[in-house]
Amino acid sequence: MRLETSTTPTLRFGLMAIAALAFSIVLGSGNISPARAQDDDAAQSPASDSDQDSQPPDPDQQAQDAADAASAALDAATEARNQLESDGAPQDQIDTANQAVAQARANKDAADQAVQSADEASGEAKDDN
Repeated sequence: MRLETSTTPTLRFGLMAIAALAFSIVLGSGNISPARAQDDDAAQSPASDSDQDSQPPDPDQQAQDAADAASAALDAATEARNQLESDGAPQDQIDTANQAVAQARANKDAADQAVQSADEASGEAKDDN
């Protein structure tokens, strides 16, 4: 019977969960539902000026928050991989950690691009007004 425990499944699951969360935040911040768009139009009417405290969060800020989360996930994945390398972990664990780092880097790149797109959309909206 083997009594050794392995951190590979826990590490793999944790890193993938962080990457999936960051990715879903990025995707969610880029999509505005038609109902929400209608709510935004209604919020601009004079009758709803008293509801200024309940405005939805700024899309630029949401995109930036998602990018920050993706950056933190990349840092965590990189740190976990570096720890495995310094501990002399088996190569398959290091390879798994490298895959998690690559996924986190891709998520961060997507989040950074979403920030840029949100900034451009915000700039175009301000130019239209």
